[in-house]
Amino acid sequence: MQVLSRGKWKKHQARTVAELKGFATPKSDERNEFGGWRGRPRVARSGFFRRRKVGGRWWLIDPDGRRFLSVGVNSINLKDVDRGQQGGGEWAQEAADLLREHGFNTLGCWSEWQAFHKVDETRLPYTPRWNFMATYKAQRPAANGPSGYPHETMPVFDAEFEQFCTKHAERLKKTREDPWLLGHFSDNELPFRPNALDNYLALGTQDPGRKAAARWWEKRVRGRSRAITTRDRNAFLELVAKRYYRIVSKAIKANDPNHLFLGSRIHGRTIRPALFRAAKGLVDVMSINYYHRWSAEHERMDRWVDAFDGPFLITEWYAQSVKSAKTPATGAGFRVQTNAARGRFYQNLALGLLEHPGCVGWHWFKYGGDGDGFRKGIVDRSRKPHRELLGRMGQLNRRAYALARFFVDR
Repeated sequence: MQVLSRGKWKKHQARTVAELKGFATPKSDERNEFGGWRGRPRVARSGFFRRRKVGGRWWLIDPDGRRFLSVGVNSINLKDVDRGQQGGGEWAQEAADLLREHGFNTLGCWSEWQAFHKVDETRLPYTPRWNFMATYKAQRPAANGPSGYPHETMPVFDAEFEQFCTKHAERLKKTREDPWLLGHFSDNELPFRPNALDNYLALGTQDPGRKAAARWWEKRVRGRSRAITTRDRNAFLELVAKRYYRIVSKAIKANDPNHLFLGSRIHGRTIRPALFRAAKGLVDVMSINYYHRWSAEHERMDRWVDAFDGPFLITEWYAQSVKSAKTPATGAGFRVQTNAARGRFYQNLALGLLEHPGCVGWHWFKYGGDGDGFRKGIVDRSRKPHRELLGRMGQLNRRAYALARFFVDR
C-alpha cells in the first residue's frame, strides 16, 4: 500500500489477519455485556474494572471477572460530525450499534458518554478525562509566576497545585459506584520535556519550580561546577513526573478508590523511561498517544513495561485518507490513499499490539473529523459509516481475544 511521506507516495507493507499462518479465524469472540471475553480462566469478580496478569500477558479485568481488552474510539460525539443534526437517544443507539457491530467495546477520550448511559441498551465502558494540570495552569496564582506552561514547564511545585487537585477531584465521587466506568485520564499530552531541568532553571527566581530545580541541582553537584548531562536531565524529569503523578493519584483515589487511574496520555518526546519509572505504583495503566510508527515497537514496549511494572493502553493513533498528495490535511496520522488502506494499517498496527503482552488495548482517533478531501473518522460528516475501513477494523476486533491467545500460545 502507498503512504504519503514528504510529498511523495511510498510503498509500505501491512500485515493483515488473513495472512496470519496457523490462525484459525472464528467468526467472533464470545463476549459478555461489558465486552469482556467469556473464555477461561475467569477470575474473581470485583464489580469494577481492574488490571491483572493472566496467562503470560497483562489484561484488564471487567466487573464480572472476565479478561478485557479495551478496543475503543475517541471523540464519539455529535460535534465532530454535522452540527446541524439532532442528538439524543436515537444518535446514541445508532453509534452504540455501529461500535458493537465492528467489535469496539469502549468510549474513548472526549466521548459524550452521558448520552450512552441513559438506557441499558447503549451502555459502553467509558474513560473520562479531568484536566487537573490543564485547569490549574489557567488559574495559577500570579505571585507564583505566569499562567500556562512558561518555558514548557508545569507548575507541579506550587503548593497550591496539591490543594487544587484535592478539591478538583471531588467531582469524581459522582461516578465512583458506576461499574461501566473503565478508568480516569488525568490530563492529555502534558509537556514532560526531556530538558525539563534547563527549563525550570530558566524560570523567574521567585517561581516555586525554579526554586525546586535550583535546590535539586545544588544538592546533586554538591558545590562543584559542571555542565548538565543527559543523566541529570532524566533524573530531574523523573522527579517532576513523580510529583505530578503522586499528587493527582492521591486526589483521584481519595475520591474514587474503585476505578483505575489511566495516566495522563503521554505523547511524542515525553514517551520516555523516566515517566514510566515515575508512574510506577501510582498509575494503574499508562496511556500513550502513539504516532509516527507504522508497526508496534516491541523492544521499546518491553522497556515501558519493565520500568512501569504494569500494562499500557494506546490511546491515540490513526491514518487518514487524502484525495491526492497535494490535499491539505492536518494531524499526526499517516496519509494513505483509501479507506481500505486505512483498514489495512489498522490491522497491521493492532496485530503488533496484540502480540505484545503488556498492551491492554487501543483507542482509534476518532469517530468523526472528516474534511474537504480527507477522511479521518469512522463516519463521515453525515454520520454515514466508512464501511471499507470499518469492515477491516471489525474483522480484527471481533477476534481480538482469540488473536491474543494465539500470540501467547504461538
